[in-house]
Amino acid sequence: MTTEVSTANGRVRGAVVDGVHVFKGIPYGATTTGDGRFAPPRPAAAWTGVRDATEFGPASPQLPTALRPGDAPILAALFDAPLKHPQSEDMLTVNVWSAGLDGPANRPVIVHLHAGAFQFGWASWPMYDGANLARDGDAVVVSLTYRLGVLGFLYLAELGGPDFAHSGNIGLLDVLAALGWVRDNIAAFGGDPGNVTMVGDSAGAGVVTGLMALPESRGMFHRAFTISVGGSSGVQPGQATTVAETIVKELGFSRGDDLAPLREIRASRLVRAQIAASARLGEFTFGGSFRFGPVIDGLHLTDSPLNIAVRGDAMDIPLMLGSTKDEFTLLAADMAAGLDEPQARQIAQTMMGDYGETVLDTYWSRRPGATPGDVMLAIWSDSTRVATLRIADGHVTHGTNPVYTYLFTWESPVHGGKYGATHILDSPFWFNNVDAAPITGDGPDRRALADRMSKALIAFARTGNPNHSGLPHWPAYRIGDRPTMVIDTTCELRLDPYGAEREVLTQVSARELSHRGL
Repeated sequence: MTTEVSTANGRVRGAVVDGVHVFKGIPYGATTTGDGRFAPPRPAAAWTGVRDATEFGPASPQLPTALRPGDAPILAALFDAPLKHPQSEDMLTVNVWSAGLDGPANRPVIVHLHAGAFQFGWASWPMYDGANLARDGDAVVVSLTYRLGVLGFLYLAELGGPDFAHSGNIGLLDVLAALGWVRDNIAAFGGDPGNVTMVGDSAGAGVVTGLMALPESRGMFHRAFTISVGGSSGVQPGQATTVAETIVKELGFSRGDDLAPLREIRASRLVRAQIAASARLGEFTFGGSFRFGPVIDGLHLTDSPLNIAVRGDAMDIPLMLGSTKDEFTLLAADMAAGLDEPQARQIAQTMMGDYGETVLDTYWSRRPGATPGDVMLAIWSDSTRVATLRIADGHVTHGTNPVYTYLFTWESPVHGGKYGATHILDSPFWFNNVDAAPITGDGPDRRALADRMSKALIAFARTGNPNHSGLPHWPAYRIGDRPTMVIDTTCELRLDPYGAEREVLTQVSARELSHRGL
């Protein structure tokens, strides 16, 4: 069965699937080729007739199989990641799932940004399908594609001058344009443009915190939910320029050259240069992080999103945020298994200087019998949790709206359980899509947990409060006792879980951890 809606640019035809109105690949911006490359997004052109909206649009040009070659099969096998999705620079599209088009436009709107290290990812990822949330929550769910990696976060302002002033934060500006599309069009899909919740996981959560730091985002969304936030420390302009200079050198340019021809080079060649530069900078080694993400460019971001949140200058809106217990196992479980104690102490020293001994001993004292690898995985994993809680602290200290924090501890049973509660394992639970994520296994408890978690997300999107009858009471976060919902087969509220570890690791600056690739 087909379904049609009129948007500001023209009419679109989607499909009704199991009672949900589904529209895919609707343009929110024009092509980004030519003069549009490294430039803020331009409005999509209007069309005549009825545009087909039954297929996802292309992904941003990328090469996920080369970023960290060993990770690609893990993503594909554990998260059912579509590594070969079609790609194009004509990729600025949104997808909409609506519970209904009739009646008043008062459904809560959930806008989701996918994971992918700011360098790869797909709005078409099955675990992010919005149908279950829309149907179960009488909601409207939106996902979108924006520019990534070398096309979305390559900081060329210091090398190329004013023509490239926005280049380091193009990805953020794309998402802002998509939010403008939501504001102007979502009522036609049954959604309330005055009740928009931004949801992001990993790099997507980094974009959400970046948007919360941008003055131009004010009023564009009304609540935020971040899952295992990445990139909240931003990228310093000097570091971003070093990355950009390495990439343009791979393309045959030298400092001082006119960079206008970069707009004519094939996108695939730009992506290959990004990969080659990553290898040249030694970023394939563990502990490295090829620094793409929101740039502290002085134009859009005057400081890191984390610092802006900590001092209370981010958007003051209801906030839900959290992380998983074993964030780093997805990347480092195999490597950590081979660490001995001297190696662990050397890594801690490299990460945190002499204070590393204090951190390591604190973690070890609370994990009797743990291996050196287990202890280092806990420290690496908690770097995400500590950044998350610093953001929460800033909002609670300076803001007027409630904050809700969680820690996801449910462990994946696959591969002998070696990944535990790994990075973004909770994402398919929030979307009630555990059957689309092989890493969740096939046990019956996962569906019941997904039902509870997705209802919390829907409640938060509707009211700004995640409480519902399927969970213990979830109070707003307070710095004094730090109430946190610990999410597992049995969910329970705990006060300041792993508090000693949080306290000792908080003393290490988030920026220093970020520079070490955490």
